[in-house]
Amino acid sequence: MKAPITTHIEVSSVAEAHQVQKAFETMNRHFGAKGIIHMEQLFLKDAFIRNLVKMKIKTK
Repeated sequence: MKAPITTHIEVSSVAEAHQVQKAFETMNRHFGAKGIIHMEQLFLKDAFIRNLVKMKIKTK
């Protein structure tokens, strides 16, 4: 089944909005819905994964 998913994300420009859309499409293409759900569960439950992702994208 395919369903349109709409989410509101604050972006600073049209270019950034396009990049975010492409990122979601890439995650969907590589992991699918179940993979994205599993990534969220891992991110919420596992501090090591959370910190690893934060280090890779350099946020605090």
